Amino acid sequence: MKKKFLTATIFGLGIALSAGSAWADGTETLGPPSTPIATGTGIIGAGTGLRDGPGTIDIDVPGAAQQVLLYWGCFASPGGQDNDITVDGNLINGDPVAGIGGPTNFFSNVEGATFRADITGLGLVSQGFNSLLVDGLSCDNVSNGAGVMVIYDDGVSPAAEIQVRDGNDLAFIDFSSPLDTTIPQTIAFPASAVDRTADLTMFFHSVADNRPRPSAVDITVGGTTTSLNNLLGSNDGGEWDTVNISVAIPAGATMLTVQALSIDRLGTGDLPASLDWAAAGIALREDVPPTLDGRITGGGSNFTIDGVRITKGLQMHCDLRNPNNFQINWQGNSFHLLNLTAANCTEDPDIIQQPPASSPFDTFNGSGTGRLKSGGTTDFDATVDFILVDAGEPGVDDTARIEIKNGMGDVVLFVEGFLNKGNFQTHKD
Repeated sequence: MKKKFLTATIFGLGIALSAGSAWADGTETLGPPSTPIATGTGIIGAGTGLRDGPGTIDIDVPGAAQQVLLYWGCFASPGGQDNDITVDGNLINGDPVAGIGGPTNFFSNVEGATFRADITGLGLVSQGFNSLLVDGLSCDNVSNGAGVMVIYDDGVSPAAEIQVRDGNDLAFIDFSSPLDTTIPQTIAFPASAVDRTADLTMFFHSVADNRPRPSAVDITVGGTTTSLNNLLGSNDGGEWDTVNISVAIPAGATMLTVQALSIDRLGTGDLPASLDWAAAGIALREDVPPTLDGRITGGGSNFTIDGVRITKGLQMHCDLRNPNNFQINWQGNSFHLLNLTAANCTEDPDIIQQPPASSPFDTFNGSGTGRLKSGGTTDFDATVDFILVDAGEPGVDDTARIEIKNGMGDVVLFVEGFLNKGNFQTHKD
């Protein structure tokens, strides 16, 4: 049996276990599961097809498993679904028989259904490589497959924003609505001032591998849609697909929308796939740059290579918290910082701050947006990038590198070098 769950990047005792006292209604859509979702630093999934008999789920977990959700799917005649499955000899019961979505009649009196069970308590999955033998699924049409979605904690990273959607959403382009497509799933989250990365894990069943069957997964973030075409095709063995995707989340974005489609986007001429979308889980991580705590104050002047004198005054924090002020003046022009969008405070071992260092860092590397007044006009879309270095008192070795661009992206000021007068001072918070 082939074992190849898909990964993509854009730029996881013989006892019966109940799956919980309540189930989400996810028929012809995915929805938030009724079972509580654990906290952690990431999410990863893996699965196996079961059409041809028992299978093995191989999954390498980057941290301690906080929660393990087992999913499996069936196609059967009415009443022919199997809500029992065995994992490493443990009988798992997805009671009731309707599972978390379906059964939904799809074709010729054949119904599709998806089941879920929280198997964390069995202790079958831990940090590192795991191999789970899955058996005992018997549906009278097709036993599609099974997968585990693992929320983990690597013990180092900050907690991620983790959300799960699951159910049973069928789609085939030639069927009548609502079976012709899936419902887009939008996952909302608070905005951040820095770029982030989301780990997106999804399970699909019933996409056959006996001939090319086109499909698409559309992911929309910040108004931009990326289409991943023809990902599905029994990649975990017939008929199950696991997709693990890393998605870039730009600063300011507040939602991610994903949708699976039965469609031939590439114009292959092949009949699009019929599919059953079972689950989607997301872990949104803060991409926090390595930075030290504190703030920088001061000012002084510099001269450009053309001899233009630049004066400035400032107070800014390494963790972006207010107040953050940066005023720059030159030849009747000025820039006033309105929003400090990025900051990275570091310690250069070659810089010896004498007298004794006033903070854990000496270099403030940042960027922001602000108000530019130049030539009698005011531009509120201007940007600034800068590196400010406090090399100790009295400031004669302090340096500044500053670049200001207008809203069109044109450089209106660039200066780099030692301060002429004044100094920078870094402080502990």
